[in-house]
Formats: sequence, structure tokens, C-alpha cells
Amino acid sequence: MKARRKEFSLFLINFLKNPLRNASVIPSSATASRMMLEGIDFSRVKTVLELGPGNGTFTQEILRRCQPDTKVILIELETSYLSLLKEKFQDRVIIEHTSAHLMDEVLKKHGIAQADVIVSGLPFLPKDIRNPMYEAIKAQTARGAAFRFFTYMPPIMKLFYQGVPIEEKHFVLQNIPPMWIYGIN
Repeated sequence: MKARRKEFSLFLINFLKNPLRNASVIPSSATASRMMLEGIDFSRVKTVLELGPGNGTFTQEILRRCQPDTKVILIELETSYLSLLKEKFQDRVIIEHTSAHLMDEVLKKHGIAQADVIVSGLPFLPKDIRNPMYEAIKAQTARGAAFRFFTYMPPIMKLFYQGVPIEEKHFVLQNIPPMWIYGIN
């Protein structure tokens, strides 16, 4: 219970420090995590790339679903989450402290040509990061990767994802705030 309070406190502090980077005051719900990954056949997944895992809410569900030999790579820019992620997931994940727009370089560093699944917990990004990230996501999904992300504000999100062939997957009312899940494949 103490660890969970510490985790929630960290999440709140990061929201207060930078609400554009940490877009919620509390982590996503377990229902949201399940819905984020619904429809993905994890028996075929060899590599999962998670962008902005924060406290690892989606990571827990990813690890629950994936095969023991699946590589799960977390790209997290916020330094304060790194030790939490290491403590929670230990050697079950690879943690990279870098920006999500460098996902292709991260994959190459680990000898991986492409991800099978990309899960994003990232908020709206500045254009100089957003555009290269979207190009990398489009290239990965064109080669078969599934992509999932969420938003609290679909009309604004659609402006940011112009030219990216996303579709609505789910609406999750059992989350604070409610969220929409979008994806490719």
C-alpha cells in the first residue's frame, strides 16, 4: 500500500511539474490498460515498444499478455520514473532514457528491425518531436506493427495526427478522466 501511495504521489508531482508531459493527475485504470491492448494477438509478438510508460500501468498489462521471451522496451524521458520502472519490472524490460522520436535508433541499438506492437502513453508533443515520431510510427505500422495510444480530447488529437491512418478502437468510461483509445492495425 505504501508503494502504491508513493507511485500515485510521483504521478501527481509530475503532473504538477509538467501537465503537458504528464497529462493526468492519476495513472490510467486497469480497465484502460486491458482495452489498450485488446485485439492484439500476443502469441505472435516478439517486440513491444512502449513510449512514455510513466509508472508502468500499461507495462504491467503488456507483461501479463506477452510471451516470456518477448522483448519489452520502455522509452521514458522523465527521469523520476526510471527508478520506479527498474524497481517494478527489473530484468523483464529494457528501459531507455531518451525521447520517443528516437524509437528507430533504440530498436537498432538492440538489433531489432521493427516492433510488433507500439503502445504510447504520450500526450501532445511539440512539432519537432511529433513529426519524426509519426513518420517512424507510420513506417513501423506499414511493416505490420500494431500501434495503440489514448487521448482525453479526440478533436484536438485528430489535428495532431493528421496524415496518420488512425482509427478509434475503444472509449473507456472506467478511467479518470474517461479516455478514447486509437490505433493502427
